[in-house]
Amino acid sequence: MSDSQGTQTYGFHGLNLRVSSSAAIASCLDSRFQMLPSNGEGGETIFFDFESVSSTKEHRFGRPAGRAKPFYQLESGDASYFDAEDQLYLSYEDRVRVLCSPGSGSAWFSVVEPEIENLWLASHLLFTICLIEILKRRGLYSLHAGGFSANGKCILIPGTSGAGKSTLTVASLRAHFDYMSDDMVFLVDRPYGFRVLAFPEAVDVSDQTAGFFPELSFLLRAPKRLGWRKQQIHPTQVYGAKVAPEARTAAVVIPRISKAETSVVTRMDPDEALLEMVPNVLLTEANSCRAHLDALSELVTSTPCYRLETGRDFDRVSLQFRELLES
Repeated sequence: MSDSQGTQTYGFHGLNLRVSSSAAIASCLDSRFQMLPSNGEGGETIFFDFESVSSTKEHRFGRPAGRAKPFYQLESGDASYFDAEDQLYLSYEDRVRVLCSPGSGSAWFSVVEPEIENLWLASHLLFTICLIEILKRRGLYSLHAGGFSANGKCILIPGTSGAGKSTLTVASLRAHFDYMSDDMVFLVDRPYGFRVLAFPEAVDVSDQTAGFFPELSFLLRAPKRLGWRKQQIHPTQVYGAKVAPEARTAAVVIPRISKAETSVVTRMDPDEALLEMVPNVLLTEANSCRAHLDALSELVTSTPCYRLETGRDFDRVSLQFRELLES
């Protein structure tokens, strides 16, 4: 497929994420990462190379021939790790193929364009899997969690999709917390202590979440972007939020949607909390997986953990979050 390639670079905690892609892919990534502008600093560069093709017959690479093991449940696709080659191979119905070398910090994408769904898969789900694995090799360990902070301390809200993270993130933004993430943060062991690094993407808002907050009602009237399952808002624009690049943890709050109107927060056993976070570890290279698990264990043993049965009293929940931070 004939399409002009462009290059853009995003900055992430001393790393440069350099992307070569078509204009359509670039638009998707710019929308996602506009709060990660490149600052031109030195540091290692991670490469993501997207090639656009017009059909599955034009893919220029395929599944490696070596011995592999599955490492991620990808619906209608393949997510395999090749230990000898230290490579990931991802394919979704053969419409998007990815070959990633985490150690060298490179990933190659082949995307059938112009199908909108393929653009979303490539720039979101599959890009994220590669990024998580590349950063894991560099001592930055992912956690599927929302995060917000005040005065240098943060609350993390881990949970799978549908657990209510985005709704709680919006509630915290309305309460004037600083923003760290809607969906993912990274854990790192600094010389001065264990820290959480922000990954400030746009916030994905479902129709249900938009219905909870009057100021987001305009989203219910606006058409969704083609191929996108939810609407997106940028916290700095809608709520005037500040981005907190880094913080130490004050509390881990694992949410579960309740049918009750009133939310309930109870203390949670660290081992129970760890069990809920273990699926964050992609089972690939042994040493980095062990280090990732150690980071999650350090998080739950050094930080108070809580279970939140989430009702619809979001203003009250925000006050409880503030109390957890201040305590």
